[in-house]
Amino acid sequence: MLILPEETISLEKFKETVNDLNQDDGVLIRFLRARDYDIDNAEQMLRLAVQWRKEMDLDNLHLKKWNFPPHFYTSIKYRYFGRDYEGAPRVEQGLQQTIDCGSPGNVVIDLEGLSYSQATHIPTLKFAYLAFQTIEQCFPEILKAVYIINVPWIFSFAFNFFQPVIAQRTLAKTKVFNRKEEWHVECLKRFPRDSIVPELQPPMDIN
Repeated sequence: MLILPEETISLEKFKETVNDLNQDDGVLIRFLRARDYDIDNAEQMLRLAVQWRKEMDLDNLHLKKWNFPPHFYTSIKYRYFGRDYEGAPRVEQGLQQTIDCGSPGNVVIDLEGLSYSQATHIPTLKFAYLAFQTIEQCFPEILKAVYIINVPWIFSFAFNFFQPVIAQRTLAKTKVFNRKEEWHVECLKRFPRDSIVPELQPPMDIN
């Protein structure tokens, strides 16, 4: 992860403060940025996140045998498909690849076909709310950009539900597109054609 020269002093001070946690510079700078370089607040946030990882036993998650519900892979599709022009990973409807690589990545959320009943399903909204909250608290600054495409009119209801737990820094990186033409133009600014899956591929006459 690129660390700017002006961040170096704060990073060195933070490393001394949380030396006992044995975190690499990439993790430390993300927590610092999330707390606007306030070392005390960043320390509190990081220690809570490390404690959460221990309680969830995330470091040994790969050793456990468990299965997602049968509908998971059809209802919540996500795929890693290439990188943007700056080398950041790009994931459609998922964060695991971005978290695994340890550096900020791009997430594309395609809402085509989202129905009223899906957008207003309270148990799903509550689950998603907790998921967003955990990501912001334990994996801050893991998103380089979020692109929400093919947005239906009902989207504003769900988005307003999530906004309270989404950090302002994340909201500033989020772009919403109602029309495919708008998304196609932005897509080609950010990603090579060979990293775009066929169903999201812009027409060849768009450059």
